[in-house]
Amino acid sequence: MDSPTSPQPLTKYSELIQTLLSNIEVLVNDNNADEAQPFLDTLNTNIKQWCESNEGPSAEQLELIQLRINTILVKANSAKNESSKAIIKQKKSGKAIKVYRAAK
Repeated sequence: MDSPTSPQPLTKYSELIQTLLSNIEVLVNDNNADEAQPFLDTLNTNIKQWCESNEGPSAEQLELIQLRINTILVKANSAKNESSKAIIKQKKSGKAIKVYRAAK
C-alpha cells in the first residue's frame, strides 16, 4: 500500500489497515481463512472511518488496498477450490473402498 515511492505519508489508518491485511493474508496462507472474519470486520470499519476522516485516503491508496484485498481473495478462492477437490477425492476413495470391501 504505502511504498517508499508513494507520496502519501503513513497514517494511523493506513498502518492499521496494512496490519489487518497482513493478518488476513497470513490466515489465508495458513489455510485458516475461516478465522479472518473479525479482521475483515475491523478492516471494513477502519476503511470507512478513514474515508470519513479529515485526512482520508487518496484514490491511489484505495486502489492499492483494493489490489491487496483482491490478491488475498484470489489466494483464498484457490485454497478453497483445492480443499473442495481434496474432499471430493476423499469421498470418492471412501466409496471405492466400500465397493471393494462389499465385493469380497
